[in-house]
Amino acid sequence: MAIQIKDVGTLQAKYLNRAGGAVADYKAGVMAPKKPQAQSAIDAAPLWQQAVNSPQALAAFKKNLQASGETGWQNGATNKGAQNYPNGVRLGAPKWASNVAPYLAVISGLTLPAKGIKGSDANVARVSVVAQALHAKKVSMAGG
Repeated sequence: MAIQIKDVGTLQAKYLNRAGGAVADYKAGVMAPKKPQAQSAIDAAPLWQQAVNSPQALAAFKKNLQASGETGWQNGATNKGAQNYPNGVRLGAPKWASNVAPYLAVISGLTLPAKGIKGSDANVARVSVVAQALHAKKVSMAGG
């Protein structure tokens, strides 16, 4: 005997109704996970690396991208991403400022060589001073 299931429209309506009302449960789960999320993710990193390096993962990744296509990506980005973008930027602004501040401090502390004419080696040297200083800061912040 075949398994009896409800039609997709009914199930979609149930999904939307239940998920929309689960915001408090979602937040509670984030605030009180069974195990600390960051440490669990760190512990799972070797398995993740194995999984993403597998031929099956590559095949699935490509298959899903081909199935979605450019239109799928554009629809998701414009219909979901665009409306969430401003709030995400607003909520992420303090973290952005904290992350960029050390690099801005490096830049503001540099003394650049004199400017040259357009396209000159002197101008490339100015860029090099900035690039080297920022790279050194990145390495030092990463513990290298």
